[in-house]
Amino acid sequence: MDERLKLAFIGGGSYQWAPRILKDIMLKEDLKAIDFYLLDKDIESAGTIKRLGDRMNEELKTNHTFVATQSEEEALEDCDFVIICISTGGLEAMRNDISIPEKYGIFQTVGDTVGPGGWSRNMRNVPVFNALADTIERLSPDAVVLNYTNPMACLTKAFYARTKLRTVGLCHGLFENYEVLQDIFGLESEQQLNVRFGGVNHFFWMLDFKVNGHDGYALLREKLGKDKRFVDLINEAHKDEIGFQSNKYLTSELLDTYGYLPYVGDRHTCEFLPNIITGNEKRLTTYQIHRTSIEERYGMLNRRKDEVKQMIEGRKPIEYKRSRETAADIVEAVALGKEFIDIVNIPNSGQIPNLPLGGIVETLGVVNSLGFSAVTAGPLPEPIRRMVLPHLENSEIIYAAATTGNFELALKALYNDPTCWHLDYTDIRKMAEELLEANRPFLQ
Repeated sequence: MDERLKLAFIGGGSYQWAPRILKDIMLKEDLKAIDFYLLDKDIESAGTIKRLGDRMNEELKTNHTFVATQSEEEALEDCDFVIICISTGGLEAMRNDISIPEKYGIFQTVGDTVGPGGWSRNMRNVPVFNALADTIERLSPDAVVLNYTNPMACLTKAFYARTKLRTVGLCHGLFENYEVLQDIFGLESEQQLNVRFGGVNHFFWMLDFKVNGHDGYALLREKLGKDKRFVDLINEAHKDEIGFQSNKYLTSELLDTYGYLPYVGDRHTCEFLPNIITGNEKRLTTYQIHRTSIEERYGMLNRRKDEVKQMIEGRKPIEYKRSRETAADIVEAVALGKEFIDIVNIPNSGQIPNLPLGGIVETLGVVNSLGFSAVTAGPLPEPIRRMVLPHLENSEIIYAAATTGNFELALKALYNDPTCWHLDYTDIRKMAEELLEANRPFLQ
């Protein structure tokens, strides 16, 4: 590739995402000349990531450049690609997303997708994403937008509602399922698995899968036999490298109950299920699901900062190994005219025919220079459809409410959220008012 590309990384000071994604792109042999603009309100963090990029550029002998900036005009004008990894309000805002619902008997574990925590996060992030969508389309109408920010459905929706930009929401959830199944079946590569899945982000279901061309569910039932549960197979074969202390007991029970594997990330899956996270926190203990505290998140952030600084200073070697994130593959496919199939969050155009059209769903999709096209997943089994449907409908309601500032409409989404059904309408309104008051510094 002779022509230089321009890539804007919104949230370019992210110690979690930027080092991983930048390195992935830099390891692409045919992508040797990209101007990376690291856009972040925290210019010090963006400057630190720039120094890491410069060091990797030197060690890899590539011809990239890195610019740390706070200027949207500088970063977003004439871009080929835009990656978004931001969290309006940071960890302190997230603290409110978790602690306020807890007072009402809702014990969210992550709070970044659904439930009152996800609702709150949407209310402060949607206006930011609407503004970004307008700015990017004005300055870079031909750009490809990759969104990693949660809540995935509403924030990706902003670009489809307001622009014609080629846009996708990206999440690594299915990769975790691949890893678990590879370990259980002793596979060397995920290429030995073929999967058909569908749902919404953090609440997808594997509708069918094959292992080396053979019926995966039949093989799984053989391994389970009469005495084992799915969690037993995991404990025998799989080590959770993520470190969030989720032991897949909920995954195992959902497989037993519905006959299909959900996303194996119990900390996310449980937030869609009121019988797990409401009323009594001890239910989470039963399933060995860990609620990550804000203090733990600060600890993880500080460790990542320290690792980045050690790599910049040469006290820690940089491991030049690709992650499973697909941002680099998307940049390569679009820039070089290639094509591949992987996980996408895009509007439902019929890939899941028994869910409403237009809502952002998660399935496989084709990625090429035209953008992102869905691969048909097929209908969800009826019991699963009923669990998924309220959350897809809510994402549409919340997006409209956060865009217009219509509090009464936003309330309807909370009334419709299964995790709030143990509360009366007065308490739901009180909780919503508390969340909005906590978010006041970030609301536009």
